[in-house]
This record gives sequence, structure tokens and C-alpha cells, in this order.
Amino acid sequence: MTRSDASRPTVVELIGGGPGDPDLLTLRAESALAAATLVVTDATVAHLARTFAPNAEVIVSPAGGPDRESINRGATVDGDTLALLVGGPRAGERVVRLYRGDPWLHPAYAVESAILAASGVDHVTVPGPLIELAVPTMVGIPVTHRRRAMAVTVAPPTDPPRAVDPGRTLVTVADDADDAGGVAARLARSGDTSLPAAVVATVGGSPRTVRRGTLGDLARDRTLGAGVLVVGAVAADDAGDAFGADDAGGVGDGGEAGGDGAPGGSDPDSVRQLTEDGA
Repeated sequence: MTRSDASRPTVVELIGGGPGDPDLLTLRAESALAAATLVVTDATVAHLARTFAPNAEVIVSPAGGPDRESINRGATVDGDTLALLVGGPRAGERVVRLYRGDPWLHPAYAVESAILAASGVDHVTVPGPLIELAVPTMVGIPVTHRRRAMAVTVAPPTDPPRAVDPGRTLVTVADDADDAGGVAARLARSGDTSLPAAVVATVGGSPRTVRRGTLGDLARDRTLGAGVLVVGAVAADDAGDAFGADDAGGVGDGGEAGGDGAPGGSDPDSVRQLTEDGA
């Protein structure tokens, strides 16, 4: 389709760009960007648009932050962004809306997708890696752990829940205007300051530094800057090593997988008999 073909509106692709690391961009996202003629993008993933959409006009949208002023005003809607998303395909543009992280967790996604639907503009949502999960994993912090943490809470930095249970991992993204130390201090006022915690600072979506300590330690540190804050047992220094050790030990030492290596502690003869009966 060419820009001049206004008779056939295209489908707007609402794509998650993940944390911004090019290596984590999905194949679907890369393909859509390569074919795009117009990309409306968050500032934090604009470098992906400029790299992977060489034939597109790239426009940065302020909708949904991440600056503190936008968040405090609830500025999840931007009129210029909506005009481009609705008008672009009607003018024959191949439009991509590129969000940081995953679209479903982005503060602007719900409004923008609803406006497209109400305007009769076809659109499709393409998921992307969650920043809250991808960034810790890249530095060896497992946000879930078979023996240490079976639940994860992803929360906004402005109103996080209390951090009191080491077995329930709490993850939030601290932006440029409210650094990770400030978010940790907010959590420390109502939570357990002895909980293990870690902050992963990123540049261009790739991890740059990791600062570990207790929640209380990080709450007193005002040099952390923006980053992903992880609170809970998985943030301890040995969590990554223990993950592999626990799993290996659980199979061979009579753990949850069964002392004989059979699933769920089943007797091997019983498993064999079930197989023969079902043959």
C-alpha cells in the first residue's frame, strides 16, 4: 500500500517494545516496524523505531508518561497521538503505535485502543516483554522461585502495596522523576525494611548496574536513579544460584519430584503399569 492510497485503511498495530533492548524485540514487532510508514512511539523506545523502521516517520508521543508530571496529571491521553492513530490509516499510512513494555500494562493503551474501536479503525495488539519481568531476568534475578517466591505483584511506583512478605515478589519501575531510592523509601514506611531488595538500572533497555541490599538500605540511597526495583526473597545475592541448586536437588534427593526421580513421588512400577495399561 502506498501513502496515496486512501481508499483502503490499514490495520493499526499496537506493539509492545519491551524494555528497549533490541535483542528482546519480538519478530512480529520487528516485521511490523520494517513495513511501517508512520510510527508513534514512547520516548523510551524511540531508538527501536528509528532503527527498525527505516522508511517511517517517527513521532514521539507524551501519552502515559513516564515523566512524573504526566503521571500526576493522569495524562494518559494525548490529542495529537489520537489524531495520528485514527487519521494515519485513513490516509493510507501503515501505522505502528510502539509502547514501552507490554501494551496491556501501558497507561495509554486502554484509551487509545478504545478510541480506535469507536472510530471504526481496525487494530491489532502485539504483546511485548514486560519491563518488570524482563529486566530482572537479564541480570539473573528470578522474580519467581519454586521454593522462595511463588507469586509476583507488578505495581505502579506511585501507589505500591505493602512489602511485608518475602515469598511474594514486588516489582515496580521507578522513572526518571521519582528514583528507585524514593520508591524504596515509600515502601519502607509501611513495609518490612529487612526484606532483600535490588535495583536494576538500565540504559537503552539493557541492564547497566545492579544495587542490592535490604529495603531499608535502598530507601536511604538517593543515588540510585531510575530503574526496576525488586523486593522479596528472590532479590537476595544467592537467589540466582539457589534457583538452579534447588531445582537440581529436588529431583535427585527425594524432593518434590520424588525420591526415585518419578514425577510427583510416584512409584516407577506404578508409572510403568499405567503406561502398559494405556497402550
